Amino acid sequence: MKPHTYGVLCGLAAFTLWGILPAFWRNYEDIPPLAITAHRVMWSTFTLLIILAVRGRLHVLLEKIKQPRILVYSFLTSLPLITNWLIYIWAVNNDQVVSISLGYFILPLMYIIIGYFMLNESMSRLQMIAVGIATIAVVVQGIGIGGLPWPALSVATAFAIYGVVKKKTQADGFSILTIELGLLTPFAIAYIYQQSQVHDEIWLDGSPSSILLIMLSGAATITPLLFFTAAAKRIPLNLIGMLQFIAPTGQFLIGLLYFQEVINLTQVFAFTLIWIAIIIYSISSFKISKTNS
Repeated sequence: MKPHTYGVLCGLAAFTLWGILPAFWRNYEDIPPLAITAHRVMWSTFTLLIILAVRGRLHVLLEKIKQPRILVYSFLTSLPLITNWLIYIWAVNNDQVVSISLGYFILPLMYIIIGYFMLNESMSRLQMIAVGIATIAVVVQGIGIGGLPWPALSVATAFAIYGVVKKKTQADGFSILTIELGLLTPFAIAYIYQQSQVHDEIWLDGSPSSILLIMLSGAATITPLLFFTAAAKRIPLNLIGMLQFIAPTGQFLIGLLYFQEVINLTQVFAFTLIWIAIIIYSISSFKISKTNS
């Protein structure tokens, strides 16, 4: 399979999973968001180590751990990733799935801006218009909710930074991701241990099924992330932006239809502006793709 085709398939898988995962994370609503994030870090690291062992690539991980530059780089890249996780979980468990979907609608347009300024990717006039409309949509959304939509802006900014860094590196996705999360795992274990002394709900009801559910947070976390890492290394950033629309669409529909969240007319207008921006961006990307073909 050609690298580009494989990258597209990985991108489709990643964003489809991210679109439906809010329904899964709601199972953890009795656990504080920071504790859920700690569980995700710990069990994701454990799951990754198993994958590397099965693939016979633990030696690659050990080689990279010996390089101080990689350790520093991995720690720095883990920070925006964990920030994204924490805010996202908080939003899901506080009935703001529709609101957080706005952030992921904005994310592709952030890729355009970052790709233009940092990676020397071109920005067409239509894309500039799309970014401008999206900016207006954020302001309108702020009016609709009575304040700056900081969760949406935060998740978008954090993951955009993480995505750009992943685009710029050609390191092995499995091993680097394991190092990123592994460096945070001691802190996660310490926090879970400390919280388990004072809060029983840190393990839900403590039954075997609940513990298994918590352990599955690792697989639920890394599966789309690994797909995303594979896609980011093989396809252009603007194509990743196109595929990204799958995730917020799923989140928006789940929040509205499954969780039955309520939005006002001003918010509806904000989302309408976002969708107009997406259409303009999509038309522009299609023209660019047709010109290059």
